[in-house]
This record gives sequence, C-alpha cells and structure tokens, in this order.
Amino acid sequence: MANNLQHEKSLYLLRHASNPVHWNKWSADILKQAEKENKLIFISIGYSACHWCKVMEKESFEDKETAEFLNKHYISIKIDKDEYPDIDKEYQFYLQSMGEKGGWPLNVFLTPYGEPFYAGTYFPKETSKTLPSFKVLIENLYQIYTKTPLEVEKVINTRKEFIKTFNTIQKHPVSLDVSKKYIKTEFKKIFDPIYFGFRDGAKFPYIPALNYMLDHFDDDNDYKNFLINTADIFCTSGIFDHIFGGFFRYTVDRAWNMPHFEKMLTDNCLMVIFLIRMFEKTGNKLYSFTAQKTIDFILYSELNTDYGFAESLDADSINFNGSYEEGFYYKVTDRDFSVLNENELKNFPNEAGVTNGVIRLKHKEYIKAAALEPTLQKVAKRIESIKVKPERDNKVISGSNFLLCTALLYHYEVMGEQYDFEQALSLYHKLSHLLIYNHDIFHGLYALEEDIQKAVSLSSKENPEDEVISDYIINHKVLYDYVYFLEASLKFYELTQEQEFLNISKKTISKIDKIFKNNNMLYIDISHKVCDTFDDDKTNPIGLYLYLIIKYKKELDLPVCSNMLDFAEDRVMRFPTGHPTMIRALELLQRI
Repeated sequence: MANNLQHEKSLYLLRHASNPVHWNKWSADILKQAEKENKLIFISIGYSACHWCKVMEKESFEDKETAEFLNKHYISIKIDKDEYPDIDKEYQFYLQSMGEKGGWPLNVFLTPYGEPFYAGTYFPKETSKTLPSFKVLIENLYQIYTKTPLEVEKVINTRKEFIKTFNTIQKHPVSLDVSKKYIKTEFKKIFDPIYFGFRDGAKFPYIPALNYMLDHFDDDNDYKNFLINTADIFCTSGIFDHIFGGFFRYTVDRAWNMPHFEKMLTDNCLMVIFLIRMFEKTGNKLYSFTAQKTIDFILYSELNTDYGFAESLDADSINFNGSYEEGFYYKVTDRDFSVLNENELKNFPNEAGVTNGVIRLKHKEYIKAAALEPTLQKVAKRIESIKVKPERDNKVISGSNFLLCTALLYHYEVMGEQYDFEQALSLYHKLSHLLIYNHDIFHGLYALEEDIQKAVSLSSKENPEDEVISDYIINHKVLYDYVYFLEASLKFYELTQEQEFLNISKKTISKIDKIFKNNNMLYIDISHKVCDTFDDDKTNPIGLYLYLIIKYKKELDLPVCSNMLDFAEDRVMRFPTGHPTMIRALELLQRI
C-alpha cells in the first residue's frame, strides 16, 4: 500500500498526500479491505482551516516511526469532515457518548469489521499529564485488541446498548407546555453571568440557542438581559475581527479576548441572522452595523469564488519567516499603527484596546464604532500590503451557501437593502444550476477556478461548462443541504409570494421524505444510520426541518408526522439545552 491521496481534490486531503502514513480516502472498498486483511481501522477526520489538525499532522503523521506502525497494523483513512458531515456526526456522537468533548482532529479506532471502540481529538507527540502520546496510544490499542479482544467486544456491546436506550422514546409525566419553566431554567444554568455566552471555558457563540431565546425576548427579562449583553460582547470583543470584518470561530478564553482565528461561512451567516434579529428587537444600530460589516466580509473577501462561497479561511497564515503561524495575518503590532495620523493615534486608545495583537472595542456605542472605521481601514490596508492572506478552503458547500441566501434575506427583510435580495437571488439560482438535478442536491463542488476555466476553454463543445463542472462535484447527499435549501426557498416565498418558490419547497420536502426518512424518522444520511438531533455550531437539520414544516404548515398544506413530534418532545425533555431548534418547533406548534 501507499499514500493514496495525491489524486484527491479536497485541499485538506491533498495536504496529507505527502505524509509517510499510507492514507486512504473513505470508501466501502477500503473498509472491505480492512476486514479481508483483518487489520484495525484508524480514521482521522478534520478540515483545511483547522489549526490543531495541522499541529497533529506535523507532530505525528509526518513522523516516520509513527507512520511505520500505522502502516503495518492499521488501515488508515483520512476524511474531510466538510465532504462527509454525516460520517463526522456519527463519530462525534460516539466520542461524546464516551463522555468526551467533540472537536477536530477527530481520531477514531475501529475493529476490522468497522465497529468503533475508542476515539479522541488531538493527541500530542509526547505524553502529557492528561493525554498519552499518539504513538503510545496506537501501540497500546493494537495490543489491547490483539491480546484481549473480549474486552474490546464488551466496549462495543456496551455502546450498542447505550445507543438503543438513547434512541428509545420515553414517556414523560408532564407536557411540553407544563415544562416550559423547567426548560428555561436549564438554559439559565449554562449562562456565564460574568462574561456572558454559555459556560465558563472556551467560548463558542452557539447561535441556535440564542435564536430560541430570542423567541422569548419579550416575555423573559433574564433572557432579554442575557441576549443584550451577549450581543454586545459579540460586537465589541475579540471574537469579531474589527479590522477585516467577520467572526472567528470561537475564543480560547472565557472573556472572549483571544480567538481561534479560523473563519467559517456558516458561523458568519448565523451571526448575521442573530444580530439582525437583535436589531429588530432593540433598535441598537451597533448590531446592524456589525451584521453589515459581516456581510461585507463574506461578499468581498477571499470566500467569494466564481462558483459560490468557500467554506472557510485558514486559522494559520505564513509569517515573515515563511512558516505557518496561527493568527499571524490578523494580529496587529505597533508598526501597523504607523500609518495613522497624530489625532488617530491619540484617539485610538480611548476607543479600543489590543490584547496579544487582537483588537477589542472599549465601548458598545454604534456612533463610536462607526467613527473608528476609517482608522481601522488604514490599518487593514497596511496589513494587506505586507502579509500573506490565510488560505481559503477550496470547497463550495451547497447547504452553507443556501444558508447565506437566508442570512441575506433576513437582512433585506429588516434593513430594506435591495442589494441583499439581489445577491441572495443570484446565489440561489447559481447554486441551483450547478448543484441541483431533478431535485437532488449535491453536497458541493471544488472551486478550483483555474482548473475549471482551463478545462472549459480547451473543450470544443458549444456549452461545455456543465459537463466540466460535473468532474468537480462533491457527489454526496446529506440532509443539511436539502433543509438549508428548503429554508431559503420558503424565505423567498415568504418575501415575494411567488408560487414557484413554494412549488420548489414542496418538491424538496417530497425528496427529503423519500431519501432521508425511514419508518417516519428523519436521518442525516441516506443510509439511515445517523439520527443525531443535537444543535451545535450549526442548526441541526432535523430540528430545522420540523420547525419549517410547522412554521409554513398552512402554505405547505402538509401534515406533521406524529412520530417525529413524539421523538422531538422526548429529545427536548431529556436534553433541552442540546435541542433549542426542536424547542422552537414544538413551541411554535403550540402557538398556531
């Protein structure tokens, strides 16, 4: 065997093509090969913008001794989580069922028959106080499997029993209506009362939960105050890029000072929707100003390609020594302020501070934020002239782009900017043309513009583009793309009342029911293996589907499946803070 990633199109996979590890792409054939050779399976999942994925690659996957052991005793599979979000969901849930936090890189160990028996995220090269070294780990797991296979079998059987119990619908003694107070209390338990946002570790925005709370902005003062304080933090702290616009993925500290510097399309779309809803509720122009700056970042940054918007921008960028460094492009130094005049230099410390190279506003006033913008743009132009921009991922994911359509439509609805509507409609039609065939939605395409354009120009056919583009299609189907397309289509219908959007929505629902539903249950994958309903950084598509068919019940003229409602109520009652979108759906059903 050899490393088999050199012919892949995914940027993430290509980065691993020169590793001494004999990587394989995900396929049914490679799983059969592991069974035939009776070899353990090692799956490593990540994405191109992931900083810790690069760290683990450099420490472990480029290490020859580690690679030799993996190559001898394991079949190694490398997966781009953006290509296969359903597989990622399946194994993230497995990790979380072990009581561990999910994340990337995600490393999963399976028997030759495809049964997972151990998982973790980042493992260091050297053993630490809390983690074994990766090399020690793979050696130990191999020894455990070969010498004590019954112990591994016990772990597998325990997991199967857990999954069976976990997915069983339980009868609850009180109705959702009676339990609303309990649900609200559960969310209040995870508030950070000092720095806002949720919990007291690294800070993720968790927009699905904030959108649920926004439904109660006018009837719960605790929620109202929390939302205002959290939105203020989003607009002023280090999670927002005050220089170039857009939001970073999360901050590594509780106080929102130090971001993890990757930028994701979906995160920014969800932030726009949340902030514009907050502006609608409060009239605070700081929220609409930040939402507009985020939209400008999306539309005019390197995310924009000829074929839609790319999934992410890298956390790392090349420093002045020619090495990759996390956040190098975004961090400011005293030299970056040399372009400012005397008045700007004098005023800047009154308006903003810099912590470890990251700018944070010292106020939460729209007028001051807007007045500081010309100063920040001067700093931005200097940085652009001397630093190498972070690399963008080369995938255009259909669901993420349809989510952008929805975000632009929310902004248009509230702010009345016709340009937002035109951009949303143009993107909607472009992606529909490239990625939807007979109401089947392909997961995305690789936006390798030069390759595509070259292939088009060399072709002798009159209209070769469709055929050429097909070579770059990500030929995979997941529920995310269908439901985010459905959301955008219904939002277009809501705003325009054009029947065509409603017809498209109904046909999309029919396709969803046909390929993702089994025994009246909805699955994320077409194999009906993954029924994860938890919201995370993105809105869960199963919860969102339920919300949409309830919200537009009259227009769609479709019944709501009772089995899905029973399952949703069970999830909400047992795991409320993990299911804010399902809570929104069930509460909406009670109101209509």
